[in-house]
Amino acid sequence: MNVPQIKLPTDLPLNDPGLLVTSNALHHIKRSLEKATRAPKPIGIRVGVKKAGCSGYEYVLEYAYPDSQRSIDFAFGVDDVTVLIDKEIYLKFFKGGTTMDFRKEGLNEGLQFENPNVGNQCGCGESFTLADE
Repeated sequence: MNVPQIKLPTDLPLNDPGLLVTSNALHHIKRSLEKATRAPKPIGIRVGVKKAGCSGYEYVLEYAYPDSQRSIDFAFGVDDVTVLIDKEIYLKFFKGGTTMDFRKEGLNEGLQFENPNVGNQCGCGESFTLADE
């Protein structure tokens, strides 16, 4: 798996590898950003988690705009793309080396997460529980 160089936030917890973004995921994100029509153009994506699905939580992705970074966010720099994650969400759901990848499986394609904090996933893979809950 090819992983691009990632600029980590300076206030990331010690020894945490941060969010890893594969080259396939980065390519997909860049294509999506190029297609965005709202002005100003997005600078990257915001990754979040919400309560939903049959297992409890699911990932949420949305565009991040130049004015959307908050002081409570970690900002990961991947090439010229910014990935924002709320610090509290990151520490609960993503710490420890979560990898974001883009995969095509049959007719389905999309960004997927390999997350060491996940305990169980539902059958369709859309929602998950945390191992420590």
